[in-house]
Amino acid sequence: MKPLVSHFIISYNEVEFIGEAIQSAIDQDYGNLEVIVADDGSTDGTQDVILEFAKKYPQRLIPVVGGPNLGITGNCNRALRHCRGKYISCQGGDDVLLPGKISRQVEWLEADQRRVLCGHDVRVIYMGSPDKEYIQGAGKAGRCGVGASKIVREGVISTYVGTSLMWSASANPETGFDNRLPVAADWKHIINIIGTDGIWGGIDGVYAVYRKHSNNITMTALDKITIDVYRTLSILKSEYKCYREEIRYCMVEAIYSMAKMYFRKGLHAKAIRILKRLLFYSKFRHQNVSKYKLIKYTFKNYTKMAFSSNNTLLKRGYPMFKDEMPS
Repeated sequence: MKPLVSHFIISYNEVEFIGEAIQSAIDQDYGNLEVIVADDGSTDGTQDVILEFAKKYPQRLIPVVGGPNLGITGNCNRALRHCRGKYISCQGGDDVLLPGKISRQVEWLEADQRRVLCGHDVRVIYMGSPDKEYIQGAGKAGRCGVGASKIVREGVISTYVGTSLMWSASANPETGFDNRLPVAADWKHIINIIGTDGIWGGIDGVYAVYRKHSNNITMTALDKITIDVYRTLSILKSEYKCYREEIRYCMVEAIYSMAKMYFRKGLHAKAIRILKRLLFYSKFRHQNVSKYKLIKYTFKNYTKMAFSSNNTLLKRGYPMFKDEMPS
C-alpha cells in the first residue's frame, strides 16, 4: 500500500480563492491522501466554504475551523498537529495544485529513504494582470543537495517555494514551525528538516500555481518578514554552529537584498539607512567589492541630495540599483 500523505492548507480571509485551492488538492490522483484545511479565524465566509467541502468529501478532508487567530506560523502548527502521514505537504489558501503533484513527489521520496525534502517549479501569476506570469524554480541554492549549507548561505528565497514542498514526517522538528518566527518561519523549517546530512531535491515540471495579489503576506507585512529573517539568522547562529560562515555570508546578502526590496517598494528612507550601515560592515567590503564601491561612490557624491527634504536624488533615480531594477 502506498504511504499516507498529509497535505495541509492554511487559510485566512480567502473566500475568493479557498474553494479552488481545496478542490485542486482533493482532485489529486494519489489515493492515500488526507487534506487538512486549517483556518486562522476568518471572518469573510472562508470557514463556511471549508465546511461545505468537508461535508462533500468526508473521507478526504479534515476541517480545522473555529479556533483563535494564531498567525501564519501558529496556524501551520495547528495544521501539523492533525497530520498523520509518512509525508507532509503544504499549500496556501490562495494557491492551486496541478495534477500529479502528490504522486510524483511521493515517488521521488520513496526512491531513497535518505531523501527528506522534495520541491518543484511553480507558475507565478499576477491577479489582475492575466498576461503577466513567470516560472519560479529552485533559487540560488540549486535543485538538489545534501545538508542545508547552500540554503543557509543563499538566504530566505534560495530554494523551492513553500507550496511546492513535500517532506518526510520523520524529519519534521518535534516543535514544528518555529514559533519565535510568527510570520516567516518556512525558511528555518526547511533548514531544520534537512539539517546537516539530509538529501533534498526536486522533480521536473510545474505542479502548482502561486497567485500574487494585494493581500499576499509579502505585500502586507514586509517589515515583519524582515524582522523574522534577521531573527532566523540569529537563531541559526546558536543552533547550527557548523554553518557559521554561511550565516555570516547570508547576513550581508540579506541586508543588501532588503535594501533593494525597500527601494523597489518606494520605501526610500529605509533603503538608504540600511545601505549606509553596509559601508561600515567589513564583511561586506570583502564579500562584495563591486557593490561596496558602488554604494561608497553613491554616498560620496550624492549624500546631501539623498538626505535633502525634497529627495532630489530619489526623484532622479537612485544609481546603485540601475543594473538590478526590473524592466
